Parts: sequence; C-alpha cells; structure tokens
Amino acid sequence: MQNLSKDIAEIARYVLKNIVASKRLPTPLVYKNEFIDAARKLKKDRVLKYIFEDERTFEQQFSTVLSEARGVLSSIQLSITFFEEENREILDTLEQTVRTIQASFAKRCPDTSIADLLKEIEALRVTNRQLMESLAETKKDLLEKEETLRDLEHRSQLDPLTQLLSRRSWEKYLKQEFERSRRYGNIFSVILVDIDHFKRFNDFYGHHVGDVILTKFSNLLKETVRNIDAVFRYGGEKFAILLPETPVEKALVVARHILETLNATPITYEKRNLELKVTASFGVADSKNKETPEAIVEAADQALYISKCSGRNCIRAENPSA
Repeated sequence: MQNLSKDIAEIARYVLKNIVASKRLPTPLVYKNEFIDAARKLKKDRVLKYIFEDERTFEQQFSTVLSEARGVLSSIQLSITFFEEENREILDTLEQTVRTIQASFAKRCPDTSIADLLKEIEALRVTNRQLMESLAETKKDLLEKEETLRDLEHRSQLDPLTQLLSRRSWEKYLKQEFERSRRYGNIFSVILVDIDHFKRFNDFYGHHVGDVILTKFSNLLKETVRNIDAVFRYGGEKFAILLPETPVEKALVVARHILETLNATPITYEKRNLELKVTASFGVADSKNKETPEAIVEAADQALYISKCSGRNCIRAENPSA
C-alpha cells in the first residue's frame, strides 16, 4: 500500500506540472484524464489496477450474469414454442384419426378392440391437452421472470438515491449518441450542472438534508428537460444532461429554463420546516467539431469551471459568443 501511495504522489506531481505547462484549466475532468494518461505513460500498473479493476470486474460479471440469464430464458421460450406447435399438430392428427375411425369403422365393425383403441386415443388427447395447459403456464412464468430481469437491468442503471441514470450509464449513452451523431450528421449537446456550495448544506444541516436537496434537485431536472433528453447523476452534487439533436444555442435555452425554475423554486424540507435557496452552475458544449465523446465532456467541464469562477448560479458555454 505504501508503494501504491508513492506511485500516486509521483503521478500527481507529473500531472500538475503538465497542466501548468500547457496552460489548461485544472478542471476535475481534465485532471482525471491527465492522471490516467500519466499512469499509463509512467507504466504505473499498480495504480491503474487500483483505479479500474474492482469496478470493471463487477460490471463485467453483472453484465455476463444478466446476458446469460436472458439468453437461457429466450432459449427455453423458443423450445416451448416449437414444442407447442409440434404438439398441436399431433393433437390435430389424433382428432382427425378419431373422427376417421368413428365414421368408417365403429358402426360397421363394433369390435371391442376398436373401442379400446378409441379410449386410448382419447386418453392420449386428454394428456396432451393437460401438457399444453402446463406449457402455457410455464411460458407465463418465464415471461414474468424475463420482466423481472428487465426491471433488474433497468434498476442497475439507476443511481439509488436520486433514481437518475448512473455514471456507469452515462458513459454508455454518451458513446451511443456520439456514434449516432456521426452516422446521421446530427449535433447533440451536453450540459454539466453542479450544485453551488453543496458542502455547506451538508456541514450545516447534515447529510440527510443534503440527500433531500439532491433528490429534489434531481426531480426538478427530470421535470424541466424534454422527454428526449436524458439526465444522469454524474457524481456527488454534479449532474449531466444529454440532449440529442440539439446544438449549443438550443441547449442554452434548456439550461436557462432549468436555472430560472431553480431560482424560482426553493427546496423545502417539511420535517424541519426548512426552505432552502439552492443555486447551481452550468457548463454547456455540443458535438460540433469534436473528435471524441470525451472532448465534448471536457469542453462542457471547462465551461462549468468558468461558470464557477464567474460567481456561480450562472451558465457558460464553450463558445463565449453563445
């Protein structure tokens, strides 16, 4: 553990030196990306393993389990469907056989062996009907299990406190939207939002009130954005909004609407009769002329940093004229 700490300290010094030399804004995202790049460049494998291994292992295992379970359910349902079709054909053949025997032989040839045969065929038909009913119940049960798996998969993408999409989901959605924008030539935007002075609320009122602020702020975001937009808890008191087919100018309109709604809506906590004035800072960027999804987020993060430095409770875009 001591060697790991030394490696982290060495990388931190290297990163700070590079950021200062390149005159870049020292935003958290820039620092994070620079730190990971530096760890790779300096070949600090212990640090990289410490950063990524646990989360990646969990995600891979969780994804594998869900994928395998859904695959098994699909295979079983497909097998049951095929079996039902074959069994239905057998039932049709049996019924046709019974009708033929009754019409052609029963009256002319009242042999007890024929009567016994008809009884056996009828018993077989009853057994097959019972089997079909059992298969129908099994299919119903499998559909319920599949619905449970879908619900589990959906809940795994949500942040437990705010019920917004999680940071893990953010990276997947961002990549998908970037690929879609490349394919169809659309521009999309990202808004990063940070609650101002959130630590003060936690320190003064306690973490429970902090959780209330996060939850109600999340609800405000969900209610204020459009249906096609996706809202994520980016981490702590920081949030991200993905706006498909939206250039930065239109994203600014959405950000202003959120800011105005927040300023006009104090966050209340009835149990302690609190009415809190909560503000937030916004950074906006779009995908125009960006080569990677990370470049869009970095531009929004730099705009958010400028918003914080400009006194908070305001919006800044990557393009100052916007």
